[in-house]
Amino acid sequence: MKSSHRYLFLILIINLSCFMISCKNSKKQNTIGYGKMPKADTIPVSQDSLYKISYNEILGMIEEKSPVSFKRAVFLLEWAYLNGKPDYQKFCTEITKHADNLKRFIRQKGIGQYRTAGNYALFEFFTKPNWMNGNKPYTYDFEDFTGREDYTKIFITKLMQTHTGQCRSLPIFYKILADEIGSEAYLAQAPNHLYIKHPGEDNRWVNIELTNGHFASDPYIISSMNISAEAIRNKIYMDAMSEKQNIAFLLYELGNGYENLYGYTPFVLQCYNKSLQYYPHNLPALMEKHNALRTIGLEYIKKNGEKTDEFLRANHKEFKVTQKKIEALGYREMTEQQYSKWLNDMEAEKNKQRTQNNTDSKL
Repeated sequence: MKSSHRYLFLILIINLSCFMISCKNSKKQNTIGYGKMPKADTIPVSQDSLYKISYNEILGMIEEKSPVSFKRAVFLLEWAYLNGKPDYQKFCTEITKHADNLKRFIRQKGIGQYRTAGNYALFEFFTKPNWMNGNKPYTYDFEDFTGREDYTKIFITKLMQTHTGQCRSLPIFYKILADEIGSEAYLAQAPNHLYIKHPGEDNRWVNIELTNGHFASDPYIISSMNISAEAIRNKIYMDAMSEKQNIAFLLYELGNGYENLYGYTPFVLQCYNKSLQYYPHNLPALMEKHNALRTIGLEYIKKNGEKTDEFLRANHKEFKVTQKKIEALGYREMTEQQYSKWLNDMEAEKNKQRTQNNTDSKL
């Protein structure tokens, strides 16, 4: 090998090996797809027709070629992963039942004139035993909360059946129900985390932390999750996601499901790229794209030996561009262990506030 080629090869190895960002889910690595890097205006072949159908329908929502339905887009993720087994009509029937109960609760309480009536009803529905939820509130499932062992643990259908979920399924289900009853609610990101924001009666933001069924202030979220000022300024965290960003986020998640089944492929990269096209500061998509490019690059070198070619150069170039974007956005790593500690701290904070409220009520 020429010295110049060997030097480039060594640079590729060093760069690909030294900058590994931890993912929220440590997924099993299956097949690796090689070929030309996917272009923005092409759809790489999917070996799963249900994923292709879901991709096209979700992309149609983003591109305003079909009606936007957050509920439908969420369903498609699980429908594709579970090989078409979930029934959309049954899914909608269950959602409608909950929405009707929430509306009935609002009427019974006589609070329909308030802007936050729907959010109040939803908070009661999720956090307290009552007739709306069959006296079984929705709680955090600490077992395999990243979906590493069983990817369906993070699904909405699992949450609806068991009343247990985590920081993905709980706020997404809340958002679906809020849309159904016409209540204003937004998803927001934090490190490895989703939560709900909604405007209060005074038009100030209210943060709902469904992992422990409590409210969280902005300062607490910033300090407890080690969020940088750059990350807030660049709106990767704590920013209310728009309707289009919601759907773009789900397109990224469609890629995650496909990767969990089939490994990193051009189709997975296309899901991430399209998500980033419409939601450029979607940090999880950038991180997964970075890891996909890294894995594909290293596997390609392992398979083809010490040589550089057009594919490897293009892969490495995109890898470095993605890496720089992540660094520029103000990302700070939050490991699974740190996140688990944060969950415990949140529970302690909830108990502390509850004790304080009980003390104040006795004064």
